[in-house]
Amino acid sequence: MARQPSHTPILPQTNDDVSSYRSGRTATSFTPTSFFGSRNGSFKPNSTSSSSVSFKMPLLLKRIFKPVGTLDFETAMWEILQLLHSPKKVYKSLYYRNQTKNHWARDDPSFFILLSGLITLSAVAWGVAYSPGVLGVLKLIVYMVFVDFFIVGGIVASVCWFAVNRFLRRKDTISGTAEGGELEWGYCFDVHCNSYLIIWVNLYVVQFILLPVLQLDNWLSLILGNSLYFGSWVYYTVITFYGYNLLPFLVNTQLVLYPIVPLTVVYLISCLFGINLTQKMTEYYFS
Repeated sequence: MARQPSHTPILPQTNDDVSSYRSGRTATSFTPTSFFGSRNGSFKPNSTSSSSVSFKMPLLLKRIFKPVGTLDFETAMWEILQLLHSPKKVYKSLYYRNQTKNHWARDDPSFFILLSGLITLSAVAWGVAYSPGVLGVLKLIVYMVFVDFFIVGGIVASVCWFAVNRFLRRKDTISGTAEGGELEWGYCFDVHCNSYLIIWVNLYVVQFILLPVLQLDNWLSLILGNSLYFGSWVYYTVITFYGYNLLPFLVNTQLVLYPIVPLTVVYLISCLFGINLTQKMTEYYFS
């Protein structure tokens, strides 16, 4: 399999690159096969018409209950590792898998299941360390998994689904083709899951390890803790941008990056006025 030249960016950087990338003229395809070996073929073309791939949350729920033997955890593990240091590879692989289909959401819920499991393990660790007792652990699982990840993520996906379809969709696309496919709610939730991985790493794992230091009432702890939150949400926004920039029927996707501006303002205000975000977090979870 031909290798991508090291000097070539994985995602297009100019308008000409975007046209070439989205039209399928890129020289090389990329799949996780080279990383883990053969795959079990969980990703299969979907012949569903464009009118049936819009807001279908029940379809996502059905996929969660697929038989375990049909789940592709190898690809999900590959995606988790790549999202931590080279997220563009994940979206490039997704582009080549789905460019001939009429839908973009994952057919396989393995990534969602693995990420949910990692967050659950983190919630148990937080509970054992800072909120002993079965009820304390269950409370953290409800907050971290069901409220923060699933419910808030569902709201974010719904807002993005509506706003992107309403304001960023090309008007000259042909329905029923890859170039004119419809943005599915499930794909928006997939983008949220991809982006949330860095939230889990920084705020569920790194913050857990550094919590005794981050809670101290000094300037260094304040800057370090607030910077951890700021970097996590900026990275979340950037990965979200990659997800929507992939789709060939969207334009002006750089608007997805605009939330970085208010995030920067909040970060500066919190540092200037001594608002320790780590302390606010512990009050929320353990009060």
